[in-house]
Amino acid sequence: MSDTSKLGAVVAPARHIATRVLHRVARDEAWAAPTLDAELRRGSVSRPDAALATQIVYGTLRVAPELESALARHARRSIDVDDWTQAALLGAVYQLLHLERVPSHAVVNDAVELVRMKRGKRLAGFVNALLRKIAANRPEFPQPPSSVAVPSWLGDALRSSIGSERTEDLLRIGQEPPSIDLRVRANCDRGAIAESIVAAQPGALVSHTALSHQGLRVSGAGDPRLLPGYQEGAFAVQEEGAQLIGQLLNAQPGERVLDACAGRGGKTAQLVEAVGDSGRVVAADLHEHRLEQIAQELTRLHLDPGRLQTACVDWTVGKGAVQSEFDRVLVDAPCTGLGTLRRRPEILLRVGPEDAARMGETQRRVLENVAPLVRPGGTLLYAVCSPLDDEGLGVVDSADLPGFELQLGQASRLKSLDFGSDGRLDIGPWSPGAGPWADAYQIYMWVYVG
Repeated sequence: MSDTSKLGAVVAPARHIATRVLHRVARDEAWAAPTLDAELRRGSVSRPDAALATQIVYGTLRVAPELESALARHARRSIDVDDWTQAALLGAVYQLLHLERVPSHAVVNDAVELVRMKRGKRLAGFVNALLRKIAANRPEFPQPPSSVAVPSWLGDALRSSIGSERTEDLLRIGQEPPSIDLRVRANCDRGAIAESIVAAQPGALVSHTALSHQGLRVSGAGDPRLLPGYQEGAFAVQEEGAQLIGQLLNAQPGERVLDACAGRGGKTAQLVEAVGDSGRVVAADLHEHRLEQIAQELTRLHLDPGRLQTACVDWTVGKGAVQSEFDRVLVDAPCTGLGTLRRRPEILLRVGPEDAARMGETQRRVLENVAPLVRPGGTLLYAVCSPLDDEGLGVVDSADLPGFELQLGQASRLKSLDFGSDGRLDIGPWSPGAGPWADAYQIYMWVYVG
């Protein structure tokens, strides 16, 4: 019997799965969501075990600095262990400090066994002693964390960029799991789609998004790919803020549009739908394997892949093979992604104090190389999923875009969302009508006046 099989026989499935996911996030820089999804599918675990594994993974990642401090306080010497042991320790400490209904002995015993089977008795003994000290000082009534724990440099940068109140909003963790947003196709009735989801999943909560006229917010419905309407191409999975960026570009039928940093094409599909049969979209990205996935998604959504061209381009050095002028250009630029840190807390393991400025420099170069592709009278829209001034606002202040007029104090085409006097449009959990788990974005728009 393999080590994995033996572990599965003696350790609670939720703790085994959570440790495997945390280990891969640390060792391989894997993303938590797809890694956890794959582990849950492979293990065919019960819903309660899946829910507990999810709690452990995301809770641990959201407050990892706090958990590491707890370990350091109770250790007699500096803790220098391998990634697997660290994953088992952090997951166990999270349960002891923040989950009320899990027995201390079960948490400690499972963590010790996870380490013993993989790393031997000696290290398991160290884990046992350390966790028993923490269990002895466990809160009488452990509570889930109410906010993400961030390093001091990031807390300072957030407060400097968006103020203390919005920083608290961005870091606040709801007690319910994050919702999933869907973007319903323009030719589909989102009310009817909502009703079909509730009929298939009676325990699900489904509501219309307040800011995006195409969005549905779904909780407790499971894998969105298994919901009615997905296979038929009635909707795409897309967070509301991302939907709004596509809507703000306001692409019209028959136009030629460039999605300069397309990624896997979430907004590309939105733009292909907007330009219609007579329009064309060019999707560009640095990574060709991402572009290769877009045509398949267009086909699922019943959109003609023939309306799309793709181009592998490094915008930091030039325009590559993209030469034509465009009516509208979207630069959803590569960034730190800190606007998503509640949903993707593993970002905190990978971002340092200098990264926002470094990414801001990349964004500036992308903007300056993309801008000449906008036709006279055309629109350039720039967005980043980060609230930090080193990205977004700092880039706008430093970018050299001759002939472009930044839209200052302009009302947007979306209710309650306007461009500020500095040209900045902020979207986040503080936006009226946004959901409590909304990601944070900065958006700026120019018109090329020549």
